[in-house]
Amino acid sequence: MLCWKDGQPWSARFDDRYFSADSGIGETRHVFLQGNRLAERFAALASGRVFAIGETGFGTGLNFLCAWQLFEQAAPAGAALEFHSVEAHPLDTDSLRAALALWPSLHDRARALCATWPGEAPGAHRLDFGRVQLQLDIDDVAAALPRWPARPCCSRNSPG
Repeated sequence: MLCWKDGQPWSARFDDRYFSADSGIGETRHVFLQGNRLAERFAALASGRVFAIGETGFGTGLNFLCAWQLFEQAAPAGAALEFHSVEAHPLDTDSLRAALALWPSLHDRARALCATWPGEAPGAHRLDFGRVQLQLDIDDVAAALPRWPARPCCSRNSPG
């Protein structure tokens, strides 16, 4: 269940915040995007290549939305992004929308995500955003990970 403390989303279930109170988007950009050198790795992709990211704990989807935004800015036309994530306790659509409203620069992507959000429906969900695909497993991580494809980054598989 999503709660709010000092204007920030808070998990009542785990008594913890979803991201840094100082700058959640800054934290995501520094730790997730820059820490994994995603800008340069996206830019180095060739047309027809697929870059895959695996993440445990989707939360509010901030990592996904920032990766999607960066991919569109840095990756060449014809490349694709597959983002795999698992979440045992997903937010309902209204809570997701409220949490993501904190980031106006992600508004269009957040709106698209919320429009296709599976909510608490268990199982694997494939959400299609053109060159970007989200494979979201609503399940416990121990059950979901064995179902994920095992393949190296930047495989030659075509998107689709």
